[in-house]
Amino acid sequence: MGRSALRLPAVVMVIAALSTILGSAAPPQPSRTVETPTLLAASMPVEQVDPRPPRNPQATPSPGPSRTALLPTAVARPRPTLRPIPAPAIDAQEVVLVNLDTGRFLWQSNGRAARAPASLTKIFTAMVAVDLMGMNTLVTVPDSIRQLPADSTFMGLTPGERVTVRELLYGVFLNSGNDAAETLASAATSRSTFIADMNAKALRLGLKTTHFLNPTGLDGVGHYSSAVDLATAAVYLESHYQSLVGIAATPAITLSATAMHKAYALVNLDKLLHTYPGTYGLKTGWTEQALGCLITTSSRGGHRLLAVLLGAPNGTAYAQMPKVLDYGFELLGVLPRPPEA
Repeated sequence: MGRSALRLPAVVMVIAALSTILGSAAPPQPSRTVETPTLLAASMPVEQVDPRPPRNPQATPSPGPSRTALLPTAVARPRPTLRPIPAPAIDAQEVVLVNLDTGRFLWQSNGRAARAPASLTKIFTAMVAVDLMGMNTLVTVPDSIRQLPADSTFMGLTPGERVTVRELLYGVFLNSGNDAAETLASAATSRSTFIADMNAKALRLGLKTTHFLNPTGLDGVGHYSSAVDLATAAVYLESHYQSLVGIAATPAITLSATAMHKAYALVNLDKLLHTYPGTYGLKTGWTEQALGCLITTSSRGGHRLLAVLLGAPNGTAYAQMPKVLDYGFELLGVLPRPPEA
């Protein structure tokens, strides 16, 4: 009995030692880790696209003899380095550039200041006229067009003629006819109500620096807009008034004589339709106070731009707008301007 009692603790100690040895020989169980989400996306510029191709999934290697795998350490991806493109020097009071495909403003220079918009006003005249009357309504040219300043731009209407809204809109966009704008403003309602509708249209579009006193764009205290507001309105016109886009893109047209009006040979005042490839609109303007004004839409390489230029010294707007458009297409990575036809 004495020897058996002495052997029992020894056996227990041997069994415990063997269990420890066998336990240490078992493969270690990997500990579970909780991944912390990275903040790489937050460091990327807004709307910037990662230029790299998508990564292909890698095959999982078979475990080696040691049955341990070394996990790669996560490394923050560097932001792509883009060559800065300097903005052009433009001699104008306001400039705004918009990507028409996305509606995103790409560049602006003093674009929110209130200025005389000249005949760029007429994009509102055209939209409100279509809202009120459609395109095919027949209207009478009022005698009030005789009161327009002699240095106005004219379609060439004669009081008493009967013309359609569509025909008048050709006169508004091609010749920038003040007589056509005034005829539209008095066709469906009173002139004052029509102008109120123009201002209501601006408010509905969220424009905060726009107010009209007339449908033509003639200078007046309290008649103003901004390049940003005009760009916003032009983008809206582009997407909601396809008939007006087509009219504005017309280089020239002859409206045949009818029993109700004479023939009209209309030529678009926008020189960029002929000199800047891809241009298809939109509106020209000039007064002594406003100076040169342009809204231009242009397409190249599957991309579309809209640019607004206000307050360009007389005679320089058509030379400066191409620099704005070239800059915009370069920002979008489009090839250089094609040669003129």
